[in-house]
Amino acid sequence: MILRGYIACICEGNAEQAIMDLLLENEKLIFQAKDLLDGKIIRCRDAKTFEQRYLRKGFSDTITILRI
Repeated sequence: MILRGYIACICEGNAEQAIMDLLLENEKLIFQAKDLLDGKIIRCRDAKTFEQRYLRKGFSDTITILRI
């Protein structure tokens, strides 16, 4: 599977983010940090906050949301 467009990787806690950081650093995922929305893993626990902060922007391509 190849992800196209924008990739939003959302982690709720420190443990999840630490694991994702390790996977990104060691290139064990099908995407790289440069492919991520804002170029980083997003820390957000509330879907409504994520929607308000990120999805109200005008995007020219699809957005894949990975919630970890």
